Amino acid sequence: MVKRKKIKKSRKASSLFVRLFLLVFICTVSVGIVKQAIRYQEVKEELAVVTAEIEEEQEKQLNFETRKEYYTSDTYIEQVAREQLGMVKPNEIIYINRSE
Repeated sequence: MVKRKKIKKSRKASSLFVRLFLLVFICTVSVGIVKQAIRYQEVKEELAVVTAEIEEEQEKQLNFETRKEYYTSDTYIEQVAREQLGMVKPNEIIYINRSE
């Protein structure tokens, strides 16, 4: 009978230890999962911000390309030559309005 009581006590102690270990393990895993979920949400938000910035920069690049094409075109060069430099084409007659 004494041996049975010792065996029951040792079983209760080991059972308690296993339960305590499982409880700590489950809590640790749960905290880890929650932290990972929070970090995932943060990374997802950062991705959305960076994606929006990329789209904005692509629009700016397209705008710069369009302006570059315009500024290197013959039409723009001719306009600047006429308006700012006062140049004319050969055999062209200039009329000046003195009332302005």
